[in-house]
Amino acid sequence: MQLPTSTKNKEYKHSPRGSWTAGLLTLAVSSTPALAQETLTPIDVSGERIEDPSAPVDGYIATSSRAGTKTNSPITEIPQSISVVTADQMQDQGVASVQEALRYTVGVGAEQFGLDSRGDWQSVRGGDPVIFLDGMQKTFGFYQSPRTEPYLLERIEVIRGPSSVLYGQGNVGGLINLATKRPQAEQSTELKLQVGNHSRKQAAVDSTGALNEDGTLLYRFIALGRDSDTQVNKVEDNRVVIAPSITWRPTDQTEWTVMALHQEDRSGTTTQFLPIEGTLKPSPFGLPQIPIDLFISEPDFDRYNTKENAVTSLLSHQLNNVWTVRQSLRYSETEVDYQSIYPQFTPALKENGDIARVAYANKPNLDTLTADHQAEALFSTGNVDHTVLLGWDYQHAVSSSRRAYKADIGDLNVFNPVYGNYDRLTESDFSDTPENTVIQSGFYAQNQMTINDRWIAVLGLRHDSARNKTEGGTAFTDEEVTGRAGLMYKFSNGVTPFISYSESFKPVTGLDAFNNPFEPLKGEQVEVGVKYQPADSASLYTATVYDLREKNRQAPDPVNPNNQIQNGETSARGIELEAKVDVNAHWDLIANYAYTDTEVEEGNNKGARLPSIPAHTASIWSQHDLRSVGIPGLRAGAGVRYVGSSWDGTDQLKTPAETLLDAMIAYGRDNWELALNVNNLTNETYLTTCLARGDCFIGTKRTVTGTLSYRF
Repeated sequence: MQLPTSTKNKEYKHSPRGSWTAGLLTLAVSSTPALAQETLTPIDVSGERIEDPSAPVDGYIATSSRAGTKTNSPITEIPQSISVVTADQMQDQGVASVQEALRYTVGVGAEQFGLDSRGDWQSVRGGDPVIFLDGMQKTFGFYQSPRTEPYLLERIEVIRGPSSVLYGQGNVGGLINLATKRPQAEQSTELKLQVGNHSRKQAAVDSTGALNEDGTLLYRFIALGRDSDTQVNKVEDNRVVIAPSITWRPTDQTEWTVMALHQEDRSGTTTQFLPIEGTLKPSPFGLPQIPIDLFISEPDFDRYNTKENAVTSLLSHQLNNVWTVRQSLRYSETEVDYQSIYPQFTPALKENGDIARVAYANKPNLDTLTADHQAEALFSTGNVDHTVLLGWDYQHAVSSSRRAYKADIGDLNVFNPVYGNYDRLTESDFSDTPENTVIQSGFYAQNQMTINDRWIAVLGLRHDSARNKTEGGTAFTDEEVTGRAGLMYKFSNGVTPFISYSESFKPVTGLDAFNNPFEPLKGEQVEVGVKYQPADSASLYTATVYDLREKNRQAPDPVNPNNQIQNGETSARGIELEAKVDVNAHWDLIANYAYTDTEVEEGNNKGARLPSIPAHTASIWSQHDLRSVGIPGLRAGAGVRYVGSSWDGTDQLKTPAETLLDAMIAYGRDNWELALNVNNLTNETYLTTCLARGDCFIGTKRTVTGTLSYRF
């Protein structure tokens, strides 16, 4: 969340698009069964849904998604590009973070800023996606939301393209929804012990089952503890997670799940912001290249510690054969203690190998309340089956922080670092930022229609109100209407072509030089594609072409450098090909390719490509169960990732492409399994991106983890 720069106690309001808003909302609501009772017929959906999106998926291929439409819909019936990473895929690929889990997902720039202990940073179709957890927003601003532990997750869903109709303010490129593991009726317990390079030691437990004989009460308990170093000297990666949950199912029509979370991370800054000279470019003065494990900060100062406590409530009740109501609530409190020292880029390296440094500290607190209320109706009118969704969601986020900054605190020699000789921050260097409150409220309506069992149409509309208030300062209210429309046709051979149009918006805080509030960022996308699921197969093939644009981007005022103006517009066009193939009972295959062409259409650096967005990415992962060749219990997998070259935002600095190899092997017997994962098998040293401001980001070096699992 950004803070307004003005301290005037005023409230500004942006108007929505005009009088047609009320008419569209009326039309959307009038299509609901409440006004069509004469022709309403409940739909028998006993066999239509392929899977419950909250249930575990066996293997790599999920066939349905709730995040795409907020209803339980087959992915092949959603006119939008969607990818799902399952828990089995995350386990087999040995991922340690959400951004690592997205390495083999089409259209996603995973690990955009390399190994970064502070957060999960990835791009989707050239944009920065907001992360949601169980359908409610998880990330707010920067360095305020602790990273989600992937062991807690049943799946990760990537929704590509604008999704503001269902989720409110967000990026035009898409969003990421994390789905938490929930209590299951079948009793099972998993114990895991893990060791790896960088002195990694981790233990975890995941237990679920029924609490009573009739199975109306279910539980799940997940806990994890980790003690580890990282590839950066003197930076740890320690974590404790405790996540109990309980589900109450008093009848077949009612389900209520309550989940608690306590998480503490003790780490430092793995991102060292190494200068371009000595990494991307040769070092000056004939000096060698800078070691990539260099720690530029100070051991007694550097830290990135987080604490989160959260409670989530998920309630669903089927009123009758037509209507089902749902309510999702989450309250979360987070604390972050962030202190680091990084290079002063101008000048970078001195002739003796010294580098000037600056100190930065940020200690934010964030309290959030998020809610989503839904009413879903399944009914038929003539030869048209309807899934109508009406909803209201709400966010209330309050943040505050203590910050400090000090330049020229003392040099460090990058080839022979000696720590301890620096100018320390004192209490007088810190200042309190005003408390900032962001409140968003949105009403949305959506109708999914299946006509003659062949045509599928999705229409959606939303009205949002977003208010940003700074204590003792300015309040802003942005109102916006966004729409969505999609059309598909289901051929009998499993081919489903589609076309869709969708919109996004994202408020921008602050005032321009004339004391007027900035307009929200507005985005739109046209997408054309085809999905193919062969008969009697879970395999899913997707091919899409898209064209998206975002306007009202901010840029420095060429007349007044201290002012921002809104003259920016960017575009992204691309092709995405994805295949998740269930080759046979013993062979899983994932393959994808994406071409992403970005451009600054208006504003500073017009004509340049967006920073850190590779034009070409591709990957393939293959996992085999070797029992078919006479070795029961043995599994092996391997993958290749290609990350194309990217630019710095001015088209002056090019980060080179890289090809990386991953591998796994596992052997199981009875209830035991021993697995070995090696990512970046050849231990490549590579840069994920270099920015025009003068720094580069280091990719993850080889990681080796051995995992012993026992299930009973």
